[in-house]
Amino acid sequence: MTPTGRYRWRTRVRSHLPWFLAERGLFGKGRRDCGAHEWYNHDGAVARCYHCETGEQPWPLPPGNAAPPTGG
Repeated sequence: MTPTGRYRWRTRVRSHLPWFLAERGLFGKGRRDCGAHEWYNHDGAVARCYHCETGEQPWPLPPGNAAPPTGG
């Protein structure tokens, strides 16, 4: 993960909160494009960005895009 960038601090805070607080919107994903997407497999058909709501594309990732992060 990039140490700087739009919405990175929210992602760090969300990773330490109980999931139900994040689901209720506390420290939610940013609404604007973060500019440096990091992808995860959302449901087997869609890849979403960890940091913003606008980052979305088909899964598996097309060639040439950054591979999704591995591990936790």
